[in-house]
Amino acid sequence: MRIGIFGRGRLGSAIAQAAREAEDLDLAWVLGREGAPTRVDLAIDASAADAVPGHLQWALETGADLVIGTTGWEIPDLEARCRDRIAVLTAPNFSLAVALMARLSQVLGRFAALDGDLDPYILEHHHNRKADAPSGTARRLAEAVLEGCPRKTEWTLGTPAPHQLSVAVIRAGAEFGSHLVGLDGPAETLHIAHQARSRAVFAQGALRAARWVRGRKGLHTFDACARETLDPLFGARP
Repeated sequence: MRIGIFGRGRLGSAIAQAAREAEDLDLAWVLGREGAPTRVDLAIDASAADAVPGHLQWALETGADLVIGTTGWEIPDLEARCRDRIAVLTAPNFSLAVALMARLSQVLGRFAALDGDLDPYILEHHHNRKADAPSGTARRLAEAVLEGCPRKTEWTLGTPAPHQLSVAVIRAGAEFGSHLVGLDGPAETLHIAHQARSRAVFAQGALRAARWVRGRKGLHTFDACARETLDPLFGARP
């Protein structure tokens, strides 16, 4: 499969290195803001939020599938635009372990729903140059908790009302990415935590997503990609 990468930053560079080492992939280009991409089978977008709409338009015009690992963008009609034309996969985080964490966070939310005194929350820490806050991963984990705990209907970065899930953000230092989903009760606490030690885990996940989505059509998520691995762990059929 011939691929290209939008983005020369930390994540884009890590994906490029992993792609060069993969025997089944042909890396055609790695582009920053400059340059004109040539035709490829699939492109991975690890650039910036404001560049995603242009990259999507390019993918639609050339027929390339697109994996979007950038966060902080919004394209309301994304599903309608790519349906029956190309495959688009979106991923706030390419870690299979984080996909597992999202499932466990939903279970934690269900447990919190059993007792009104059990208060769930989320804390995330990234390096001081990360643009969006909270991270796309923290938003996904918040969605999972909310799915499990009906009394919490939205998340907030401020002081929460009873119906709100508290989300806290740290932007400091050089942290790759650290996420914690917690449960605070009168008699006990519970933490589910993930800390990335290297961007290599995200690079390998991006290539996993690229291989999985190639040949499909329409809009997909990394959770769908991860389902084939995680469903057997939860007793679900693949």
